[in-house]
Amino acid sequence: MKHRVLICDTVDLNALALPEDFEVDYLPKITPEELLARIADYEVVVVRSRTKIGADVIAKATKLKLIARPGTGLDNVDIRAANARGIEVVNSPEALVEAVSEHVLALMLSLARWVPTADSSTRAGRWEKERFVGIELKGKTMGIAGMGRIGRRVGEMARVLGMSVLGYDIIEISKDVLASIGCTMVDLDTLFSSSDFITLHVPLTAETRHLVDSRRISLMKKGSFIVNTSRGEVIDEVALARALIEGKLAGAALDVFEKEPPSAEILDAPNIIATPHIAGQTSDAQRMAITVTGTKIVQFFQRRE
Repeated sequence: MKHRVLICDTVDLNALALPEDFEVDYLPKITPEELLARIADYEVVVVRSRTKIGADVIAKATKLKLIARPGTGLDNVDIRAANARGIEVVNSPEALVEAVSEHVLALMLSLARWVPTADSSTRAGRWEKERFVGIELKGKTMGIAGMGRIGRRVGEMARVLGMSVLGYDIIEISKDVLASIGCTMVDLDTLFSSSDFITLHVPLTAETRHLVDSRRISLMKKGSFIVNTSRGEVIDEVALARALIEGKLAGAALDVFEKEPPSAEILDAPNIIATPHIAGQTSDAQRMAITVTGTKIVQFFQRRE
């Protein structure tokens, strides 16, 4: 008997590479109503960030054994409801480490050297050399909030550029790992008050929602920068926009937003770089995320045999 799999969002089916004992229905534009009507027929559901697997879906998923998410974030899956029903949830964060880390570095360099603004100015026929005086990353302090795979890789890159690295995490990180990237762990307020660049790599939870609020922003050095490629709700965008308008911060680079697409309020703030949630969007990373997901689906059923 074949295992039935429902794929709710766009994926590369060739990269997923499920064997013949899996029957796949590929419905990348399925609506929430259609999902509720069909979910009872499947053992596996595969989603990206578009599709929400809430408690209402899980309640109707009488055969569901596995929820698989190519990529990192799981805030679109009600993990508590899934666990209560004995449904396993897997993702593939290991596939996106290099892509996201490189995007963080690209955003940092763009902030430090005014790259988007200077490009627009030059294309508009102006030649504003005196306006675009940047800073070097060497000798500056990088603060990394969240020392998982991506945070650690960003720390390695920062050290290569000659930066000092501070880290924060609620989980204890081994001394060997910290020594390998030259990172000093500090509390979160110290990280915010001591860093020239702050990059966020934390999951979205009740505790991390608006982790960066007006109080934490007030701790930051005048003229410092913040980068967010984690989840938009981690930053209070109203407080961030105010800090940019008042000149407290020199700039911010956001790949994620409280509401996507973002509001004009945050986009109209000065010295902000905005990208449309593309940190993990390389062909290499996307293919690997789907391949890893396919492997985890197969391994899940092999363990149960």
